[in-house]
Amino acid sequence: MLDGLGGAPYQHLETLPFALAVIRDGLIVYANPALLALVGRSREEVVGGTSFSMLSTDQQHLVAERRASRLRGDPVPDTYETVMRTATGERRVELSISLTGPETWVLVRDLSMRVANRQLLQRVATLGASLPGIHSEEEVLRRVFEGLAELELSYGYLVPDGERVWLGHAFVAIGTAAGEKRLTGQHLVDVPGTWSPMLERAWRDGSAYGEDFGWEAARFVGRDWAEPVRAHLQRVGPLRSICVRIDMEGRPRALLTVATDWLREEELPPLRLFAAQVSAALESAHTISRLSNRNTALAALSRLAAVAATAPEPRDFFEPGTEEIIGLLRCASVILMLRSEDNEELELVWSHGTTEASVAPFQRLPIRGSLVGSVVELGFPLVLQVDDFPETVREHLRAHGRTTLAMVPLQVRSRMVGALIVTFSQHRLLSALELETFQAMGAHFAAAIESHRLLQDVRGRAEELARLHTELKHAQQQVVEHERLAALGELSAVVAHEVRNPLGAIFNAVATLRRYVPGTGPAHTLMGILEEEANRLNRLVDDLLDFARPTSPQPHPIPLARLLEEAVRTATSGQPRVHVEWALEPDVPPVPVDERMMRQAFLNLALNAVQAMPHGGTLRISARRYHEYPGALIEFTDTGPGIPPELRERLFKPFFTTKATGTGLGLAIVQRTLDAHSGHIRIESPPGGGTTFQLVLPLGVDAPATQVG
Repeated sequence: MLDGLGGAPYQHLETLPFALAVIRDGLIVYANPALLALVGRSREEVVGGTSFSMLSTDQQHLVAERRASRLRGDPVPDTYETVMRTATGERRVELSISLTGPETWVLVRDLSMRVANRQLLQRVATLGASLPGIHSEEEVLRRVFEGLAELELSYGYLVPDGERVWLGHAFVAIGTAAGEKRLTGQHLVDVPGTWSPMLERAWRDGSAYGEDFGWEAARFVGRDWAEPVRAHLQRVGPLRSICVRIDMEGRPRALLTVATDWLREEELPPLRLFAAQVSAALESAHTISRLSNRNTALAALSRLAAVAATAPEPRDFFEPGTEEIIGLLRCASVILMLRSEDNEELELVWSHGTTEASVAPFQRLPIRGSLVGSVVELGFPLVLQVDDFPETVREHLRAHGRTTLAMVPLQVRSRMVGALIVTFSQHRLLSALELETFQAMGAHFAAAIESHRLLQDVRGRAEELARLHTELKHAQQQVVEHERLAALGELSAVVAHEVRNPLGAIFNAVATLRRYVPGTGPAHTLMGILEEEANRLNRLVDDLLDFARPTSPQPHPIPLARLLEEAVRTATSGQPRVHVEWALEPDVPPVPVDERMMRQAFLNLALNAVQAMPHGGTLRISARRYHEYPGALIEFTDTGPGIPPELRERLFKPFFTTKATGTGLGLAIVQRTLDAHSGHIRIESPPGGGTTFQLVLPLGVDAPATQVG
């Protein structure tokens, strides 16, 4: 009824979906049904009231001032936020005011849902932030699905597979009448579909917005299911959707579609952020899971090898082998088929997790013309979905709840003897590691079928080949390392020779100039710097020459105590804050070493320890017999800050240094000297600080170089 204060002229505003009020002479002359529904009052309660009477007192005063300013022609905003009193309490709204002659038109937008929606998107971001640290992809997805369902957001997780798209998981939130509690949605899994326009855009661009989710869903399920799906979604109401792409290892992996009635295109950024959070969590979990699965697969293969080696008959291997496959791939059943005597058919010889009816199509299959036979003929594994099979087999598999089959050939030497089949009750895309492991398990089945004796022989040959491969690889590494060091040595000799001559001229020039330079002043200081840098360059040349000098030692028995004392005395000269502790056991025999080379090696280690303690500390030198084989164990221990683990393997590489004035050749010379004497060096640097260099020197240069400790 619109007769209150001239309501009839506003009849055309009755069907507007947004809230609208008309004010004249300070009174509300018209309020449309959308506004009455917003405030929860009847038309009689609203029409005829003072302007903005639905606002709180302080807000009425503010709006009245702005209206007065507008009437005076002052520039004031047309739109602003305020608080409106409704039958259910205060509600935040946005007012858009326009003047039309003597009337003021007020458009009211309810902002309470926008705030709630923003809060919901914030909770989505919080859900994404909680995903890092989860160790499995399944757990990441479970957390995502449960979190979106708790937020009452309809979603679908889709995995493209060529021309098909598999709906891996879905949830449709279904509501009841306004104000009533929402119902739990439906969960759907493993539904095949086709590409819809929104899915194609999201797969290509990373994200896409869809205005009509029901239409997109109907396109996905196809003609046969389009109407039931649209009818089902009509119970929920008009839905808009956003589809985002999930990436892993730099490639598209899946699509996540979120649907609700309030989504707009401006919500794309927060949902793209959520997709990036999910992608990062899946990437991290995939890395952790891949390492764990690899270890699990290696352990399973090792157990299978042990069982195959001890099984008196091949069939004694099938049961434990099947259990390993089921535990590793989480499949529903395992089927083993072998060639018949005439080599024309495949016969079922073993199955696990099946019934007689479920394996009826696999009792006997022709090799030519069947999918399983093609695996045997071609020698390649296949992962097939139920739709890939002929109609009769497809219906049989569906009737027994099978959706995915993976098959690998069983090969004995150059002959294909059969196929190993696993079935899954849910849609699966096997990873490369899973397929590789499955093939390896098939190889164990094939070996068990060939014979226990043959397996033993193959294992012995494989172990010998692995040993020879390891030895060859080690020899190759040694050759490469020796060639590299030889090249570095030759280069070092050339550089040192070319630098030595001009360096001599520099020293002569410095000595001559000192006669003409007074003992004080800037020139004297510069001369000191020049002389110091020339000396440092001369030390570098000495190190280069030591590194380039041939490493063939001339050993003869030398008491280690004397060499150690000379090296430590030289290194600690002028270092009063470095305290030296000695622990030289008297029963250490003289060791056959090249005196010059070993003295330089000890000096380099002592200097390295002193330089690690610039503020002073304790240098402990110990020597004792080494009992693993006849030899001596020498230790240089400092109380410096220690060496980070990531640097230890690089310390002995030529030209690697962490010191501002170091050449990076000291420890490289030590390593080469130890190698030339068939010795060994090792570093210990606990987290609390301090470093120990342990050297093992054999009593004979031909003794084996083994690990210390």
